[in-house]
Amino acid sequence: MHTQTRLTAPLPVAALHAIARIEEALDAPNRELAATVNKALGFSDRSMPQPFLGETATHITMWSQHELNTVYERVGGTVTARTVERTCSTGSTWQATEITLTVYVDGVGPATVSTDWDEESGGRDLPLMRAIPNAELINA
Repeated sequence: MHTQTRLTAPLPVAALHAIARIEEALDAPNRELAATVNKALGFSDRSMPQPFLGETATHITMWSQHELNTVYERVGGTVTARTVERTCSTGSTWQATEITLTVYVDGVGPATVSTDWDEESGGRDLPLMRAIPNAELINA
């Protein structure tokens, strides 16, 4: 039979500091990878992925096609579009056009930056969008 032990006293401060140092050391490779990718894309090397947005060290999301176009004009790359299904916190779903820029980063490999097409923001004439002339854009 297995019994669980519950801590009733808080951890000593020294233990909390030790845990923080261990977590920081374990995350160092991810920070270095993110810094390399960010530098190649022209972003701050201090920016870290936001996992709650689905980001990783090699995948970054942007707010708009205009921001993504700025990256495309700065570093080039391959642009693709695909239809995806998105879900909000209430459980309702909708279809969107996801635009993805893939850039090869030396020493890392492919890194992607993506956003969903927003018709109200405009930009069908952006160089980014002209790179995918046959994309079917969903007007949400």
